[in-house]
Amino acid sequence: MHDIGRMLKEGRMARGLDLGEIARRTCISSYYLKAMEEGRFHVIPKVFDKGYLKIYANLLNLDAKPLLALYEQKKNALVNHEMIAVKSA
Repeated sequence: MHDIGRMLKEGRMARGLDLGEIARRTCISSYYLKAMEEGRFHVIPKVFDKGYLKIYANLLNLDAKPLLALYEQKKNALVNHEMIAVKSA
């Protein structure tokens, strides 16, 4: 998830925006914005994770579709990894 976060952070910095400005424009808590940039999507309530990612990417004029696909891929891989770990225990 860190690669997604890196893309978001680089996009924000390239536009000269700080997290506070993004928070004001999106109504997403700066705590969650920073978590996304750090690849810590697990702290975001699951009901909001994809929506927040899409809103953030769109504000930065990033194509949200590949970011969402990458997010889903990584999230599914993590779930599969956790399921294997539980079965092994």
